[in-house]
Amino acid sequence: MKKILLMDTLSTIHVGNGALLENTIKLSKYAWCDCKFDIITMDKETNKLRFNEQNLYDPMFGKFWCGLGRFGKIWWAAKNTFFMFLHIVNENTLKINSQKLIFTEEQRKAIEVIEKNNICISCGGEIIGDTFYQALAFWLFTYWLAIKKGKKFILFPQSVGPLKKWWTRKLVYHALKNAHLYVGRDKPSYKTLLSLGFDKDKVMFVPDVAIQQDIGSADIHKYFKDRTKEIVGVTISNPPHSEMGKQVDFVQEIGSQVEKLDFNEYKILIMPSNYKLHEVSADYALCLKLKERLSDKFETAILENRPYFPDEYTALLSQLEFFVSTRMHVAILATSVSTPTIAINTQHKIMGYMTNIGMEHFCIEYENLDTIFDLSQEVASSRDQVIEDLKSANTKLKKEHEIFVLRLKEIAS
Repeated sequence: MKKILLMDTLSTIHVGNGALLENTIKLSKYAWCDCKFDIITMDKETNKLRFNEQNLYDPMFGKFWCGLGRFGKIWWAAKNTFFMFLHIVNENTLKINSQKLIFTEEQRKAIEVIEKNNICISCGGEIIGDTFYQALAFWLFTYWLAIKKGKKFILFPQSVGPLKKWWTRKLVYHALKNAHLYVGRDKPSYKTLLSLGFDKDKVMFVPDVAIQQDIGSADIHKYFKDRTKEIVGVTISNPPHSEMGKQVDFVQEIGSQVEKLDFNEYKILIMPSNYKLHEVSADYALCLKLKERLSDKFETAILENRPYFPDEYTALLSQLEFFVSTRMHVAILATSVSTPTIAINTQHKIMGYMTNIGMEHFCIEYENLDTIFDLSQEVASSRDQVIEDLKSANTKLKKEHEIFVLRLKEIAS
């Protein structure tokens, strides 16, 4: 039996992260059959609804600095930087039992679960890049520690980059230089991995694991009174603005385009994909504003403010006429079930994915948001062909996964 640790699954309360978690497990089982999984997650409360609570662990650095004030953040950073320094010195010199050099119970348990597994996997999606550079060193340390302890470390398909800061590039290289496999989920990520100086025989391009998502069951019409009209799905978000260099009012920009649709033909389902436990997330708040705007013209509904697991969300996506999304993973889930999708390129990874499936024409840059309606008309006039093209693209991408699975088998043999 292969003992596998998923090291950075973040939160299933974000539909995309849930898809990464479930389909990393799925591909691992394809490769290694008899597997036992432990999961480090930022959201045990949601994940215990689907996974055994005994196999769920908090990250080594807990909730990081969330909720702390200025001086609290400084103290947190100083304490945990010293913790990392202590272990780096120890692993290279004395090799004292790592569990004796801890400050918190979370650190002890995280080290314990690393030590008891054979294979350690990073499947966080976009941790390795400048966008979230503040947390990068802490995640890289956990990967480095697993490698240092002799575990087979695999960077599962994910976005890598942008990495334009000299120190983040150096940090990534030195932390991961002895990993067993590095996998970019789009061509820019693949090129970034090669540019870092890793062994090119260990670098692969493999499409995002979310294309393997299973479809659950859901009745999309339960959100509406009228069951006859076609349904357009829309999700908007508050993405990091550092990549694209500016902020956009998606309620205004996307709302004004959707309003051009024929209300006699369509109804609108607003589909937030990032939630917050017991609160209203920033995405959900934006989506509520869009619902309020569109309700003046269309019958408009919004998903409930609760976690949606990827299979249920995908079932809803499969029943749409088309989908408009500023989030990548729900766009992946939509196209994986051949639902025509207009994606907004809020981060480079979205264009990377849409290019993978030959749908870059339907991926819109910020300066072209006024073309959403025109593209929706293009979808309406050639919907059957778009669907066939998506089916063909999905088949092709899954062939890439077959090659990846063979590589995984070789690593664990």
